[in-house]
Amino acid sequence: MRKNLPHYTRFVFFKVIANLKSESSRNYLSYLWWIIEPLLQMVLFYLVFGVLLRRGTENFVVFLMTGLIPWLWFNKSLNHGMNSIQQGKGLMMQVHIPKIIFPSVSIFQNAIKQTVVMLLLLIFLFFAGVSPSFSWLTLPALFATEFLMITCCTFALALVVPFLPDLRVIIPFFLQALMFGSGVFYSLDMISPDKRELFYILNPMANLLANYRAVLLEHRLPNWTAMGIISLVSFCLTAFLCQVAHRLDRVYPRVV
Repeated sequence: MRKNLPHYTRFVFFKVIANLKSESSRNYLSYLWWIIEPLLQMVLFYLVFGVLLRRGTENFVVFLMTGLIPWLWFNKSLNHGMNSIQQGKGLMMQVHIPKIIFPSVSIFQNAIKQTVVMLLLLIFLFFAGVSPSFSWLTLPALFATEFLMITCCTFALALVVPFLPDLRVIIPFFLQALMFGSGVFYSLDMISPDKRELFYILNPMANLLANYRAVLLEHRLPNWTAMGIISLVSFCLTAFLCQVAHRLDRVYPRVV
């Protein structure tokens, strides 16, 4: 695979572009859905927690957007990527291709869409009265950290789901529970400081969302130690999963 790495990299690139064009051509509003979908999610949660239940914090829309946008990237990437090897059955039956490429295409496809949405989030924050600050320059580091975590989790699910297809039903429920525990629409300051540290360790996504809000809303630098640990663990697990995928490469055509 290493010898053919440039070839596979080009394949991933062209496959991602082709998928994005195909996805946009199936809807009348085309690429606008990249913007409309997170906005609809934001409106739904705002109505439930900010209006009906009156659980929102001050400037709740801004608070909600800075947590919801990163969460939607994580959620959609895992939901789309976990079925990627199964969906690549037609191609893998025709030619030999490393199976890790299928979730890779899904990951990069969602990352491109997220880049556009994040730029729109910054524009929204500016017009909502949040002044840009030096801390915003650290956003690429947060983006890279979440990308590594998404890659690790998506690879793990994509490699396991063909053997345990029932996970396709269970994982969405698990992600929904994780969303409620990540502070997407409530402040984790409600948790006592001693328990909050344990909470961050058990739920890296909550840690990441807290750092997004610290950078975007509080004009503070992220917790570099936490971001470094999340990135290092995600990178090591991703490297391990690539080795697992290589060993199982010729097993998947028989399983799917």
